[in-house]
Amino acid sequence: MEKRFVKEKQSNSEINDLPDSLLCHILSFLPTKDSVRSSLLSKRWRSLWLQVPVFDLDSLQFDGDVFGFIEFVDRFLESDENLALNRFKLFYHYEDIGDDDRFLESWIDALVRRRVHHLENELVWMPLSLYSCNTLVSLSLYHVALSYLEPEFVVSLPCLKVMHLDRVRYDKSIKRDGSNLETLITSCPVLEKLTIIRDSFELLEIIRVRSKSLKSFALVAEDSEVGLLEDHVVEIDAPKLERMSLCDHFNGEDGYTLDQDDDSYKRTMIRNFLTGMSTVSGMKIYFNTMEVIHDYSNLELLPQFSNLSWLHASFLESFLELLPTFLGCCPNLHTLLLELEFDKEEWQIKLSYVPPCFVSSLKYVELSTPVTTRTSGQMKLAIYFMRNCAALKKLTLSESFGDDIIKKIKKIPRRSRGCSIVTG
Repeated sequence: MEKRFVKEKQSNSEINDLPDSLLCHILSFLPTKDSVRSSLLSKRWRSLWLQVPVFDLDSLQFDGDVFGFIEFVDRFLESDENLALNRFKLFYHYEDIGDDDRFLESWIDALVRRRVHHLENELVWMPLSLYSCNTLVSLSLYHVALSYLEPEFVVSLPCLKVMHLDRVRYDKSIKRDGSNLETLITSCPVLEKLTIIRDSFELLEIIRVRSKSLKSFALVAEDSEVGLLEDHVVEIDAPKLERMSLCDHFNGEDGYTLDQDDDSYKRTMIRNFLTGMSTVSGMKIYFNTMEVIHDYSNLELLPQFSNLSWLHASFLESFLELLPTFLGCCPNLHTLLLELEFDKEEWQIKLSYVPPCFVSSLKYVELSTPVTTRTSGQMKLAIYFMRNCAALKKLTLSESFGDDIIKKIKKIPRRSRGCSIVTG
């Protein structure tokens, strides 16, 4: 017992010998709630949590004590304005705070003064001071309303590289043409990654993404009432774009269709869309968007995606015939993640055409299907890749294939002798 006490005393002494800067760095890996608990250790630790360059807090931790919550955040932000903040993450719940959110503006102003680098916050609206924070590197906003901007107002976020806008809403006084959002995006000269999650309350009729630096773009429609190709227009002008993910949950009975009698506007819109994303190197496409591409491919030739090396695509069994055609437009594809959704009725679709990438570049394929008794579709996919891919190194099968099917697949003759089959 005495030896154990001596060891613990030595350990505590070693920790106390560390400089404040290193102790604060260690505390920065903890939630603020746990960082504050360290103040009980000794007199030296009593105010150390106020010097930590990271703040991570949720209002639920105050059990409805609104004044205590506000006072706590105020104390932290006012503790040392000369100390820069690396990351500030704060979530509060409307039922806890109420309608009086005037304190938010003072918090944002304080963050700008303290040169915050990474901000993740759930705001009611976006204070004007945040539009000109010259130290922000990443910005994540949830349920935020963009403030109205006067024509002469200057927006400048010179260091912002990552922006995540989750269910952003717009005041009625803001135009529905998306000019405020467009201004926000174009005012980030080094922006590399942009994620926009939309909902049915959004008023915008058009989203313009214009950026000379953007490399990754994700657009998600969380509500079935939002149809990206049917009801809204998305313009993308990003010459350096490498990865794009589109997720549209529009799947009603009157879903998007395209046929010979459609006016030329829709076909031109889709043609421009496909041509515009033909330069990306990575792409994630959900089955709703793939269905539109399928209809379009019956009318016009698809463009070549010569730079595409990584593809994550979801297919319905009913338009699986598009798979060889689409892959034929990807001559340098290296990695393919394919999700197959089965229809109620079984479709007899032959996969006969062998795309050029099967012979030269496709090395990694991952197949995923729902748990099903329809093993014929699973076998069809596996046979198609194993018998035709000459450069394939690894075929990954989801656990939904089942042990029996996986054993059968492993017995299929492989064109690529170096191909291994794994379960993931």
